[in-house]
Amino acid sequence: MTSLLATQKPHWTPGTAHGYHGHTIGYAGGELVRRADPHHRTYGQFVRDELDSEFYVGIPNDEVEARISPVTRKQVDTSNARLIDSQTEKSLSCSGAFPLGRSLMIFNGTRLHQAEMPSVNGITNARSLARIYSLLIGDINENGKKQKRLLSEKTLIEATKNITPTGEPDQNWYNMPTTFGKGGFQLYNDYFNVFGDGVFGHSGYGGSCAFAFPPHKLAYAYVCNQLDPVAFTIDPRSVRVIQAIENILIGENK
Repeated sequence: MTSLLATQKPHWTPGTAHGYHGHTIGYAGGELVRRADPHHRTYGQFVRDELDSEFYVGIPNDEVEARISPVTRKQVDTSNARLIDSQTEKSLSCSGAFPLGRSLMIFNGTRLHQAEMPSVNGITNARSLARIYSLLIGDINENGKKQKRLLSEKTLIEATKNITPTGEPDQNWYNMPTTFGKGGFQLYNDYFNVFGDGVFGHSGYGGSCAFAFPPHKLAYAYVCNQLDPVAFTIDPRSVRVIQAIENILIGENK
């Protein structure tokens, strides 16, 4: 896959536009990890060994497989599905990789769970996901286990520096405005951006969300197994939690 990416010609002149590469960015990042790691571990193995043993990109055995909660589909009105134009269907199905109406079968399949597809099939819980974001912004001490932060303050500032003009239409995402930093983090989101400057993170397929807010040493993650297949926003339940956190922070600043 990375060899194919290396020979791929840009779809537009670099620097003139941007587009969210939800799948391919994971392969590129995973290859960087493998080459930089002295032991040349795969991305999935590196994450389990160095960051969190409960964050899986590639399920290693049947014991872990048995613990996975199956993905379910949120009930949506599909009566107008036949009216969807080909470009929209291509985007919703990730260029046909996850065909509409069959994505549950694919995402619940053991073959997909065992494959290592960074940015596509990470399997974990909210605590582990939040822990990784916490490690990006500071040292942690959890139940007596200490871990040093992953990025220095200088590197974090550089990684979260905006490289896409705010409001610029995303060429791969229905021309909706998206904003990303050098490290691939989403810098602007209608929901977690309520905290103000400095927040970074990402929303995920079907409504999941994770982010960090360094000024308050806050790391947050919400994951769900009932997916809205056409959701472009964070799960409404997560929105309520974020709003509650916002109210607490506002109260602290009064």
